[in-house]
This record gives sequence, C-alpha cells and structure tokens, in this order.
Amino acid sequence: MTADHNDATGLAPVLEDLEHAVDLAGQLGVQDGIAPARDVLAQASQRRRLAPGTTVVALLGATGSGKSSLTNALTGSEVSRTARTRPTTTQPLAVVPDTAAEATALLDWLDISRRVRVDRTWTLGEATVLVDLPDIDSDEPGHRAIAERMAGKVDVLVWVLDPEKYADGVVHRDFLIPMAAHAEVMVVALNQVDRLTPESRDAVVSDLKRILEREGLGRTSVVSVSAHTGDGVETLVRTVASVASERLASARSLAAHARRAAKDLGDRTGLIAPVLTSTSEHRVEVTQAQQLQQSLTALRQAAAGVAGVDVVTRAVEASDRHRARTRVGWFWLRWIERLRRDPLRALHLGTGRLSSPGLEDAQHSDGGLGPGVVDLSSLPPAGPAATGRLRSTAHVYAMEASSGLPDDLATQAVLRSDERAENLAAPLDRAVSAADYGSWKRPAWWGAANVLQWVTALTALVGWVWLVAIRVLEDYLLLITIDVPRWGRVPWPAVLLIGGLLIGLVLAGMGTFLARFQARRHGRRVARRLRLATDEVVDTELIEPLMTETKRWAELARTLDRIISNDTIGSH
Repeated sequence: MTADHNDATGLAPVLEDLEHAVDLAGQLGVQDGIAPARDVLAQASQRRRLAPGTTVVALLGATGSGKSSLTNALTGSEVSRTARTRPTTTQPLAVVPDTAAEATALLDWLDISRRVRVDRTWTLGEATVLVDLPDIDSDEPGHRAIAERMAGKVDVLVWVLDPEKYADGVVHRDFLIPMAAHAEVMVVALNQVDRLTPESRDAVVSDLKRILEREGLGRTSVVSVSAHTGDGVETLVRTVASVASERLASARSLAAHARRAAKDLGDRTGLIAPVLTSTSEHRVEVTQAQQLQQSLTALRQAAAGVAGVDVVTRAVEASDRHRARTRVGWFWLRWIERLRRDPLRALHLGTGRLSSPGLEDAQHSDGGLGPGVVDLSSLPPAGPAATGRLRSTAHVYAMEASSGLPDDLATQAVLRSDERAENLAAPLDRAVSAADYGSWKRPAWWGAANVLQWVTALTALVGWVWLVAIRVLEDYLLLITIDVPRWGRVPWPAVLLIGGLLIGLVLAGMGTFLARFQARRHGRRVARRLRLATDEVVDTELIEPLMTETKRWAELARTLDRIISNDTIGSH
C-alpha cells in the first residue's frame, strides 16, 4: 500500500484551502481567474497518486547554456546528445535509475517517451529521475511550450544559466519571477564558469544572487559549475540530491503551484488585506459599524415609506372607527355609516384569500378582519420622493457594507445591490398584504353599548308613538281627552322621546371616543407588525445577499492569504 507522504507534510490543508478558494470564487462569479487554480488541483490530485516516493528533477535553460552537457556530467555518462548546432534537445529526455521502480506511470503522465535507464550508483538519489528539457527560448514554439508545461509539473527545477545570459530577460521575466513561489525546490546552476577568471566568477555569482534576491528568489541555492571541466559538479549533485532526497520536493512543488495560483487569483480580484495596527483597526471597525447601523436604519425607514406603512396604519385606525360606529354609534345614524366602505377593505388588505381553510371562521359577519393573505394590495404606488429615497439609502448602505473590498469589487457589489433595490416594490407590497392584521374580535363593551343604544332607541320610539297616539285621538278623532301623566310639568311621552334621543347621543359620543383610543392602539400594533414585515423584506432581498457576498469575499481573501503565507511544508 502506498502512503501519501504529502499529507504528513502539510500539503493537504493547502490544497483544501485552494479548493475552498475556487468554490468561493465560483460562487462570486469569478471565472477567468480560477482556471489556473483548478488546473493545480487536478495536477495535484494526479501527482499525489503517481509514484509519491519518486522525485522528478528537470534541467531548464536558454539556448547554449549547456543543459545537455550538464545532464551528462550529473549522470556520469553520455546520455544526452551534445553538439555545436542548436538546439540539441528537441524532446524531454528522462534518465531513470533502476531503483526508481514507480517512475514509469509518472513519466507516462508527464508525457516523456524518451527514457534512458542507468543501473549503477545514482548520486542524485535512488528514487530521483533527471529530465533534460528543450531550450526555453528556442525558435521552435513547440520546444518552449514543452518546457513551460514541464516546468509546471516536475518536482525540482534546476535552472542552467551561462555567464553571458545569466540576466537574460526571457529567463527571468517569463520563468524565474513568475515561479518565485518555487524557491525551495529550485536550484540555479551557473554553468561554463571555466570561461571566467576567479575574480569574474565571483562578480557574476554575486550579481546573479543580487538579481535573484530582488526577484524574490533569495532562498534559491546558486551553484557555479563547469560541465566541461567538472568543477562544481559534485557540489551541484549534493545540492540537488539534498532537495530531492528529503522526499518533500513533490509536496513543496505542489504547494508552490498552489501559492502561485492563489497569488494570481488574489492579483486578479485585488484582494489585498490592509495593514492596520490593532488599535486603529478596532477604531475603524467601530466607526464602520456605527455608520452601517445608521445607514440600515435609514434604509428600513425608506422601505417602510415605499410600502405605505403609514397609509395602512391610518387605514387600520379608520377601519376600526368605521366598525365601531356601526355598533356603538348613535342608533339613528348607523345606516349612514353602513353605506360607507371599510377603508381597509378598499385597500384589499386583511380580507383577502385565507391562508388555510381553518381560518375561515376568523372573519366575522360584521366585517371584522381575519388573518387573510392577498397577492396584491390596492395601495397607491409610492411617489418619486419615496422611491428615490429608497434607492439612495440602499446605495449608501451598499457602499458602507462594501467599503472593505477593493474598489472594483465594491463597485460591482454596489451595482448588484442597486439592481435588487430597484425591484423591492413588489415584495414590499406582498409583505404588507400578507402581514398578520390579527383575528379581529369585537370588544365586549361593544355589545353592552349596542344594547344601550337599542334601549334608548326603543325608549325614544315609545315616547314618540305615545305622543302621536295622543295627538290623533284628541285632535283628529275627537274621541277622548287624555290626561297625560307628567314628570313635573313635562309630559312623560316627551321625557321618553327627548331623553332616549339625548342619552343615546351621549352614549354614542362616549363609545366613539373610546373606540378611537382603541383604534390608535391597534394601529400602533399593526404598524409594528408591518415594520417587521418590511424589515424582513429588506433583510432578505438586500442585506443578506450583500452580506453573504462581502463575507465570501472576506473569506476568500483570508483563504488566499493563508495559502500564500503557508510556508510550513515539511517544517515539522
């Protein structure tokens, strides 16, 4: 059974972070920047299964650097053809020791068909394969493509430079600088130093180290060597063998690819964490939190304005007063109130399709509200001032919430939030329509007031009928003369008529006043429910998507930073 040594080196968390970063970037709509990271993950998955104990060392360099000669010097035999004509290496050549039993499948994956077996002592390591690659600056485009592809797959890179082109821009700009993350698994061999005097050699080596340090490759080993005379070959062998024999080269190379892909993704998205002291960072967070809360309060108020919360609240109060007047109002004028339309019904609120059959009994015969739910209300559309205020407050909130993102990402997040804000009217209207207006029940005192109104009405009616009867009998029929009982000097029929009317009117005034007070309390309760409903719409439609997006960007930034700064492969 083959153990995945890479897991013990700390590579697995790096690859898990990279996979998580790819998922986050995909969710955030980043497509172009995640292709290299996906390639790294696919490559890592394959490489970790293929010969994990085998290390592939590749020699790369420009035309005339002497790679093939150095390959022969490292192996101690003529395995690679050399000549004065260039290029001499047109296809990768792998030198494989007999001790590297698992190398076949790995070389098939690397697409290296030219292979040379050696059966003697292999100074680079019993599980180390040496590959001679085509020139990276060859006039043949296919040669450079092969070199570029192999540079991204092998475990250890040995860059072969010569004294004349050691600072060549093609090598440094196109290869060394982009692969600075691979410093731990790279060796720079300054070949053909036999052509230099000792003083010139020291000067060239010093200048090369200075260039590498400036390019972020200060940890890369630099070995001066001459394949022609053999000077420095043993040192180069020990240096390469030291990198390869630790069995960590593959893990370090894959981790370097992951860091490079993470840096590329970070550069594309602009996710660069600001450097703040702990005190200033805390102050900035507190200030931003306060500003964000103020913006959120203004946004929710604007949403309530667009939803017509104040209009609905007034309609609820008017509806309560309307129903109260039909029950506790003056008996003789109730019919006028019944001809008027309920203000809340006029808005199609609280009386629409019931949410379940069991709630049908909640709507009373007198027009009381049940917990009905309707699709759309008849609220008048919000005016330009209200809709403009909603858009502006939503824009301000989005800018505050996205302030920690790079400018381009913040602009995109704000634009998406603005688009969502443009479509808030319909969900706000549905929230108002679906709000729980309560299962309205007549207060108990309404019944008593209604009975009293009937009593006063009947009393007045009795007094009126009595007066009419007396008038008819005495003045028109001339039948009898009636001695009407009196209360003091006032006839009782008049007492009953006037008293019934006046008492009924007083009771109606008292009942209407009390009903108005109750209507205000009910309106405040409904207003709170409506605000909760509109706040939920704002949270669902605006806040949550924006917060999810910003949190994902922040998490992606932390993940990329963790990958880039991870330098613990094999340190334990």
